[in-house]
Amino acid sequence: MTILHISDLHVEPVGKLAYVRANTARRMIELTEWLRTHEETYDAIVVTGDLSCDGNIDAYHLIDAIFRSLTRPCYMVPGNHDRRKPFLECLSHFCPGYFSPENLSYSVDLPEARLFMLDTLQPGKHWGAVPEPVLDWLEAELRETKKPSLVFCHHTPVKPGMGYMDEPFGGAERLIDMLSRQPDVRLCTGHLHRPVATLAQNKVVVVTAPSVSLQMKLDLTPTGGDEFVFETPGYALHKFLEDGWVTHFGQFPFPSDFSGPWPFTNTINPTDD
Repeated sequence: MTILHISDLHVEPVGKLAYVRANTARRMIELTEWLRTHEETYDAIVVTGDLSCDGNIDAYHLIDAIFRSLTRPCYMVPGNHDRRKPFLECLSHFCPGYFSPENLSYSVDLPEARLFMLDTLQPGKHWGAVPEPVLDWLEAELRETKKPSLVFCHHTPVKPGMGYMDEPFGGAERLIDMLSRQPDVRLCTGHLHRPVATLAQNKVVVVTAPSVSLQMKLDLTPTGGDEFVFETPGYALHKFLEDGWVTHFGQFPFPSDFSGPWPFTNTINPTDD
């Protein structure tokens, strides 16, 4: 069982540049071609949030058309740049059996693994949280599962050392504690726009997929984490082997001029769903 994990598409409608500089609609064309060409290398796709820049419904229609065209199943959760209402209107079929219209968490039972998809979006906030009712649900689900598990969400409960991104995460302590009691589990996130791996609270492996569209400038200072660069985009690939989960980071062969850093101009964390 091999899961292709992509994140942070930040799609704008055709004709509009993300953050004044990034043609993310064109990037989706490049991504579609790659996904079709490499379908034999993965069993399912997971997209961990920030599919759009600001919850624009035209961006969601574009994303829907792309992922509907693939033969592999795809599962999605929103990030802080998404809006739940238009997200659900266009992409609900990628969120089967979601918890409620106010939280799109759900689980997927695959032949060789269980996927838990957590909606950490808090409208108007850059940082994420898992509400207590969702944590209750997750704890009960984990207790019943006997399969190797991957838990996906947009935000990460780990501070990466880039000051602007060293944020709170509501429910982090309980989430990590319950995952630490589960065998063969890994927490997989986005939001940081870089490939990152660490051990949360010295208990649970957390891996973060890089962005498909914009990489964060690697700046491990108190002011770091608020600029992007046009480095080579990438993905994570999670596979369960005899000794447990292994995660590889790959690169998409898309044109990159390595320019920047550039500011996240007109950054929007939508204040409503």
